[in-house]
Amino acid sequence: MDYPYINSNRAYIAKPVEGKESGGGVSKVQSRAKNEAAAKAAKAHSFCNWAGNQRANPAQIFHPKTINDLIEIIHKAKAENMKIRCKATGHTWSSSSVVNDDGFLVVVKNMDKIFKPVNVEGEVWNVEIETGVTVKNLDDYLRKHNPPLAMACNVGVECIRYGGILSMGSHGAATHTRSLTDLVDTVKIIDASGTMNTFSKEDDPVEFSAAVLNLGLLGIIYTYTLRVEPMFKLQMRDTFPPLHYYFGSPQIGGPRLKAMVLEHERVWVKEWHRTDLPVTKSHRRVKFQRLIEATKTATFYTFVKVMIRFPQLTPMINPHLCARVTKNTDQVLHAPNAIHFWGGMENAPSVVLEMAVKADDNFENVVKSWNYVIGQVHEHAQRKEFPLNFMLEMRFLKASQMIMSNMYDEDPDAIFATMELISAVNTKGFEEFSAKMAQYWMENYRSQPHWAKMWEHIPGIVPYLQQQAGDRYNKFEKIRKKYDPQGMFMNGTFAKLLGHE
Repeated sequence: MDYPYINSNRAYIAKPVEGKESGGGVSKVQSRAKNEAAAKAAKAHSFCNWAGNQRANPAQIFHPKTINDLIEIIHKAKAENMKIRCKATGHTWSSSSVVNDDGFLVVVKNMDKIFKPVNVEGEVWNVEIETGVTVKNLDDYLRKHNPPLAMACNVGVECIRYGGILSMGSHGAATHTRSLTDLVDTVKIIDASGTMNTFSKEDDPVEFSAAVLNLGLLGIIYTYTLRVEPMFKLQMRDTFPPLHYYFGSPQIGGPRLKAMVLEHERVWVKEWHRTDLPVTKSHRRVKFQRLIEATKTATFYTFVKVMIRFPQLTPMINPHLCARVTKNTDQVLHAPNAIHFWGGMENAPSVVLEMAVKADDNFENVVKSWNYVIGQVHEHAQRKEFPLNFMLEMRFLKASQMIMSNMYDEDPDAIFATMELISAVNTKGFEEFSAKMAQYWMENYRSQPHWAKMWEHIPGIVPYLQQQAGDRYNKFEKIRKKYDPQGMFMNGTFAKLLGHE
């Protein structure tokens, strides 16, 4: 959502328009016009995220362009006793960016500078970026570099920005490279005093861990420095084996229904393998394909809206939508083209919950976690209820060493399965269904949620997380207080979690 801004000597500020009438006689027409202007101003200052499930009305909204802008916003907040939260693209489903009339919202999309990559040694390169840089912009910049460079892993959506991706602990799907936060070399944060701090693993590994995945609680992040490498190729395979091939038959009643599931239900398996084979599709062809996919996604969402309005049509509409993508493929692409495998994901607004399940030695608990959801989907379907209408998705990643990560583990080789529930925005019953699935994973597998996705609606989630990871949270809180002693960057999302309420 774009916000209007005016050019100020200090920062780019969206200033509220006072609705009060000046002294003297004012005609009804003038009064009505002023009221309408005030209403428009109020609407302009409303924050709404991409999915539309989070809204707020900050006291002021800032669009900084320079580091000096950021520092002056912090000084202004300190002088006026205001809170600060930051927003990148607004693709976060939790209320992490929400701040109301007690604070400022800082929109960092104009902080989009990419600094020249530095060759550290051999094939190891570093690139420093401001937090408003999008995934696509960095990919394009690195591709044009000499030599061409690439991220070892990345998220699937290209339009989102690294400030939100990294500070909230987002991840891709590459097991060997862990989450994106584990590719960070240094991070620069302006704290509550307006002081710039540079954090690195070499200087202080514990503070560095807290600063990288900081949830926006240590200050305004200025830049991240990421490790990148020479461009590489990935062999990407898409297969659609029967569901029971990997997961056995879902535990559902009725032999006829069971037979139907075994025959028709399939799982989409997507694999990426590094390769030296020649590229099978040029970047130009991939760009054209992504444009077609973006158009298709927007068209598909028209049918999804029908499905949302008439849930009973879900079993008829969904198979036709899925049939468009269920084709076995095997192709070799440059890494960014393979990682961002579908265009126009942003054209299908969705609601998402994700929990990380630490896999046991034989992955039996992963199979049970998956099958429980499948069974619940069919139980709801028998009652003509369809709370999960996009997908159940799972990715495998190694443990993160960032203390606030939901995949933190002292064993760096531990593997987590990220169980993700995705439905279209306004899908009836999704919150209740996703909360029930989350509670099952919590009770049986000690799962923890992805901070950027939905989790606050889960009953008992805060005391549960404090019990599971209280020692880590206390360690983080001690570091947070050092850089923000008065809680300038704290909001309701994390206040209870860290013992502030």
